[in-house]
Amino acid sequence: DRAAQPWPCRVPVLYSRRSSRTRRTHRASLFSSLPRIRLPMTHYLYEALTGLPASTDWGARGDDGIYVALKTHYPARKHYVEGADKMDRAILQLRNPLHALPSHASFIFEMKNGIPDHTVYAPAKFWTEWRDENFDAEMESWVDHLEYWVENYDGEKGERIVISYEDLIPKETGPKTTAYISHFLAQSEGVTTIFHEKIPCVWDKVVNYEKYNGRRFLNEFLDKNEEWVKRNVGKAKLMIEKYPEEIDSHVARKLFNFDDPFHPHASRRQGARVEYTFTEEQLETMLNKLIVLQDRYLSRGTEERLEGILSRYVAEVKEAKEEAAGSEEK
Repeated sequence: DRAAQPWPCRVPVLYSRRSSRTRRTHRASLFSSLPRIRLPMTHYLYEALTGLPASTDWGARGDDGIYVALKTHYPARKHYVEGADKMDRAILQLRNPLHALPSHASFIFEMKNGIPDHTVYAPAKFWTEWRDENFDAEMESWVDHLEYWVENYDGEKGERIVISYEDLIPKETGPKTTAYISHFLAQSEGVTTIFHEKIPCVWDKVVNYEKYNGRRFLNEFLDKNEEWVKRNVGKAKLMIEKYPEEIDSHVARKLFNFDDPFHPHASRRQGARVEYTFTEEQLETMLNKLIVLQDRYLSRGTEERLEGILSRYVAEVKEAKEEAAGSEEK
């Protein structure tokens, strides 16, 4: 019944691993991103575009003919894909460090508290402490990661493309970026992608599903995830006590029966929305590193897409730096 279908198109059914292993008819591409860019949607997007399974560099090989793409965080994480000598093509995905670092901090917060990945945003207090302790190392890793993949896979020879999170998510650019990915994957041996006219619909189905099932602020997470709270009462209570500025009184009372009107949580009207900021000095460091990369690849004249992405990152960090300076002056 087509009228009952919520989507005007359907994502292809994946070929079984057994049948793929038997045929060994296609060659995988490496999909590289920093650990700070944790996007399960890209994994599903590659599968939806090709009907072939994608996987990660843990427990999967690049030379077994099963996968269309294997995700790796190398060299930020030193574990490399086994069988990578048979993988001569790569997709490098970037995200502005202005947002990639807070995203990674949220992952660390989730991991430390036994919360499923991509479920909750880190509280502002946790972010600030983590940022100040890890900023320099994280920025070095961001730069090293980009340089490794750009220098070792030649974009001019068709060995590598660069995409950005910022281009993949919005409806204005997402379908076009997805078409760019689809075209690249279709150049791999034995890989066939969906018809071009189906790409906007597949993008919408995959990306928007992930977007609306992504992270929540801590207040909403504790309010809506009753099963997790029941299993982790001690951790939930500790979070409320440690980050009271982000938990509203309704949620605190609901979870722990704070009936005392003078209890600190009773006066909270609403859980705060988290704003992840950097110091002026950190923004200056971030800006300088991005400008160096931008100038390097602009001078080559062969990395137009990468240079465009870096230019947008530079402009965004400049704006954040000006805002930080203005707020300090006030």
